Amino acid sequence: MFLKKTLKLVVLFFLLSCGGESNNEILVINSGKTQGTFYHIKYLIEDAKNLQNQIDSVLLCVDNSLSTYNSSSLISKINKGEEVVIDPLFQTVFNTADTVYKKTKGAFDCSIAPLVNSWGFGFSNKEKMDTLKVNQLLQNIGYNKISLKNDSIFLPSKMLLDFNSIAQGYTVDLIANLFDLNGLNHYLIEIGGEIRAKGLNADSEIWKIGVDKPSEKINSQDRFQFILELDNKSLATSGNYRKFYIEDGVRYSHVINPFNGFPAKNKLLSVTVIHDECIYADAYATAFMVMGLKNSKILLEENDNLEAYFIFSKDDGELGKYVSKSFNKRILN
Repeated sequence: MFLKKTLKLVVLFFLLSCGGESNNEILVINSGKTQGTFYHIKYLIEDAKNLQNQIDSVLLCVDNSLSTYNSSSLISKINKGEEVVIDPLFQTVFNTADTVYKKTKGAFDCSIAPLVNSWGFGFSNKEKMDTLKVNQLLQNIGYNKISLKNDSIFLPSKMLLDFNSIAQGYTVDLIANLFDLNGLNHYLIEIGGEIRAKGLNADSEIWKIGVDKPSEKINSQDRFQFILELDNKSLATSGNYRKFYIEDGVRYSHVINPFNGFPAKNKLLSVTVIHDECIYADAYATAFMVMGLKNSKILLEENDNLEAYFIFSKDDGELGKYVSKSFNKRILN
């Protein structure tokens, strides 16, 4: 199991009806723990057939391939320098991460594990960090230094891979594919705040998703920044206001800048991204937090398949927002 310490900081709460039926289909609910977080899955299916066992099989496959907390997983063996044969799950995630790495000009970099670990947000113990230590670690960072050919991988000595910033989104997609193969037309899948929705809920309405305001604590009376409808799309959120620590009066966020090796510092507080595939929504949400608002807007305008909602801190301390046109059309409140 992933013991993922970097919780998706904007906790996404999906607003669902738990009653009712659609034609001869019954609402089935599956929930549990995976990848260091929780999952909640709802789907309409004939005869109330429960797909829990098949879902568990998908989760186990992901764990055995991509979990840095499973010492016998494929990625753990790669990080230890062992010879392995790459499986299809790893290959898909590796290639997707490479695509986003290039699109974001290095802002999304799955080779930053040594930095994430040393800053205290990864799968090993925190270290004492200073400029010298950071510069030393930066020598072993750079996704372009890693290559994959057929079923073999070249990972330079002292480098590490960590797909925690993309694996949850990919797992959502895998379960969605499972549902599609089973002929399901109405479902909502959520893993650690990464979401994919299709069709209608049990009240024959489009699934509604609420995204939290960027606050360290949840106010149940005034929780949501916005509520939207999501149909046949994926959504992921990243932020810097719940996963952090304060040391010597300095606040350190879990989002690490792969260019300078320090926790990212910009005015972005939260980014919510919509894409057809959750693996991309997950990756770009992380990348945008590194890139900042200005560069993120440029990339967003260059990619029609991306929609985003940015929350940022203005110079006067008030909150500002920037919402892409296509995203804005989905918002209900």
